[in-house]
Amino acid sequence: MSSTGNTTFRLSKAAKAGGCAAKIGLADLRALVQPLIGMGLEPRHGGSVLVGAETGDDAGVYLIDGLALIATADFIPPLCDDPRRFGRIAAANALSDVWAMGGEPLFALNLCCFPTGDVPEEVLSGILTGGAEALREAGAVLLGGHSIRDPELKFGMAVIGRGNVDTLFTNAGALPGERLILTKPLGSGVLVNAFKFDKIDAEGLEPALREMERLNGPASRLALTHGVRAATDITGFGLVGHAMNIARNSNLRLRIAFDALPVHPGFGVLVAQGVTTGCTRGNRSSIETWLRMPSSMSTVDAELLFDPQTSGGLLFSVPAARGVDLLAALRASGHLAAEIGETLTGEASVEIV
Repeated sequence: MSSTGNTTFRLSKAAKAGGCAAKIGLADLRALVQPLIGMGLEPRHGGSVLVGAETGDDAGVYLIDGLALIATADFIPPLCDDPRRFGRIAAANALSDVWAMGGEPLFALNLCCFPTGDVPEEVLSGILTGGAEALREAGAVLLGGHSIRDPELKFGMAVIGRGNVDTLFTNAGALPGERLILTKPLGSGVLVNAFKFDKIDAEGLEPALREMERLNGPASRLALTHGVRAATDITGFGLVGHAMNIARNSNLRLRIAFDALPVHPGFGVLVAQGVTTGCTRGNRSSIETWLRMPSSMSTVDAELLFDPQTSGGLLFSVPAARGVDLLAALRASGHLAAEIGETLTGEASVEIV
């Protein structure tokens, strides 16, 4: 929060939606992207596409001279009032796509959509500072960026990383009989909205902010050493939306134990009070055809499955024999990780039990 003269500027009020809750819904996005599949130019300079738009993975992967280049872009509206922390979270959110592919970020370009005249200069510079700090912590460098005037403030990054062709994570790499591990609690979408509309204070949002600031790099590197070959990060489409990408592209049934899901404190109380997000309903409708859940599940519980996350955790499909060790390693490194389910043979779907 910034004060200029007699005016206090609330960064969280600078856009209609906060964080990844601003994303276009999964079904609408598929409709928009579908005509583009196959329209790209043929790869040049001896390169080839390893992961393209067809599978809706976390990032694209382009192979050139034996190097797997991982490319992604992500930008979001504000979700808190601290400019520096918002910058860190926006950067962590963008960097996560590279780690969700089993890669390491190399460099990034800032994407700045900033209002002019309405936002104190120290707020905008604080956002950029926070982003640069997160990038430095990730071991990557900032090469520049692009800015435009926009009445709704947004910030993020385009990130390029590299990976090993033989150890890439993709949403098509899961096998039957593996364990599902999630590295961060769910529920940040509702907490961000509750803060935005003054249903909770900064202290109530703090647990979610800490996890959103946590970089997913250490978790990704641990997964690489434990035989993981399938992963995704949980962001705007909610847990089930992103899990369904693994189910569909790996042609598996994912069984998720609801009681095992880690949840940010206060989530259930807020949902019971009517707090939700603008894309929760769309997240649910886009995957209901492939979703199986108990008819007795309450609307409060169901909300957690579709709540849009910002800079959320990584969802790993890990060989059963390595699951216990990976979970222990994640927890020892400070992650609030949990084993939440398993992969099974059968028609591509997500089953909640």
